[in-house]
Amino acid sequence: MKSVFLPKTPETPSVRMDVAQAYIELEGNSYPENAFEFYQQIFDWIDEYFAHGADRLRAIFRLNYLNTSSAKCMLNFMALLQQYHAQDKIISVEWHYEEDDDDMLEIGKAFSVDFTMPFQLVPFSE
Repeated sequence: MKSVFLPKTPETPSVRMDVAQAYIELEGNSYPENAFEFYQQIFDWIDEYFAHGADRLRAIFRLNYLNTSSAKCMLNFMALLQQYHAQDKIISVEWHYEEDDDDMLEIGKAFSVDFTMPFQLVPFSE
């Protein structure tokens, strides 16, 4: 099982999936032409990660913008994490948002209410 880094593009966030440090981090904008294809590779990595005996994962989101299909993929992402949380894996989510970005704050709040895994809303200023 290898760590993976996907570089940021104008349409996709950078994605760092780190086995040794037990975290996954997404940073940037998310409006790929095919969001489901882009995010499926991340979901596959998470499944493989836990299949190799991992017992914890910290998910860090630092997203500036999500289009509609990416928002649906984020919902699927949270549902996948929730599935592992329900299997007694140690899951935590950090949703970072710019202090003045009400849209990303509201998306994070919605996820924090809809799922039972530990969820932290983390404001930052540029």
